[in-house]
Amino acid sequence: MVVSCPLLLWSVGILVARLVLVSRAATSRLVNVALALGIGSGLAREGAIQSAVASATGAVIDVPLIQQLGTVALLVALAPLIAIALRWRRPESHGATTTVVMMLALASGALMIVVGSAARVSGEYIDVQPGWRTAVYFACFSAWAAFMPYLYLRVSVEELRRGQLPAQVSLVFWLFAIVAVWGLEEAISILLMGVFAAAGLARDFVALRVTLNETSYTYLLALATLCAALPLWRAVTESLGVDRWSRSIRSLTPMWSDLVRTCPEVVLRHPSPQSSPVHRVHRMCVEIRDSLSLLGRYVEDLPDAVSVDNKSAAEVFYRAAHRRRADAPPGAFTKVPIEPSADLKQEVRVLAAIGRYWPTEPGFTVKTQGEQR
Repeated sequence: MVVSCPLLLWSVGILVARLVLVSRAATSRLVNVALALGIGSGLAREGAIQSAVASATGAVIDVPLIQQLGTVALLVALAPLIAIALRWRRPESHGATTTVVMMLALASGALMIVVGSAARVSGEYIDVQPGWRTAVYFACFSAWAAFMPYLYLRVSVEELRRGQLPAQVSLVFWLFAIVAVWGLEEAISILLMGVFAAAGLARDFVALRVTLNETSYTYLLALATLCAALPLWRAVTESLGVDRWSRSIRSLTPMWSDLVRTCPEVVLRHPSPQSSPVHRVHRMCVEIRDSLSLLGRYVEDLPDAVSVDNKSAAEVFYRAAHRRRADAPPGAFTKVPIEPSADLKQEVRVLAAIGRYWPTEPGFTVKTQGEQR
């Protein structure tokens, strides 16, 4: 209890925080369902909880049933996680896949409760009871317990081998891989336990595995909760405006505001209040690039290409924007050398480097067709 209670409280706290701070996207909802069921399974393993529920229900829900319901809750918790992994591989059929997986998990859980009835009547722990029912019980559970980590290990290895992932995403996939390897070991070991218990063999191994089942699950839940907690960091930093993309918005805003005022036709659409900072940054970068392309016909004072640094480019485009707002006639297109980018992070760095020198003083000298204004 000294270990399990803090870890369970940690999981409950993360679940509450996710419900408040994390988006309501389908994947987030599935993670929340899995985490809630996982917490329920952890609570059902605690002797104090078992005794309290049995006493409150007049033993209608007795301790053996609570124990089996805890195992079933864990099995059903695997279903939304499997649905998420399948969505990654086949996103076009995610709705039907999720429904089918959840229904199969509930049916498997019901089967476990049925075959576990004899153990409940006898008052014997099904984990150690000989007979075919024990083998069916744990074969049913182990099939789900192995399939889920197998999917995540496969997806994680594929993504990590593909590379070019943000650091946070790489960390998530590494955590997935660690939890998946642990989960596979647990599933195989539990299956062997069920087979040996059903056949009355290797009683020492069965007793050891029963003990490990009671102790290792809490740590496995805590590690899985850590994976579920990672999006909270982004949600908190975004709400405080200190994340990478919010800072990028602030650095691009002076240049972007000037450019979309000069070239309003490039504005894609006004972002909704629910738009994430990364979406807003992406839109701003597209609009900045489109504006700079349009202003190429108003560039008249481009210095030698070799000397066009970020400061020179900012001044050239600022003057071109002033000419367009002053209704100066467009001329031939002049290409201003700007560093290309391979992804959004690099694009922000390239444009922010120019925006850092964007003139903001009202008295900035602008040359227009040989004159000064």
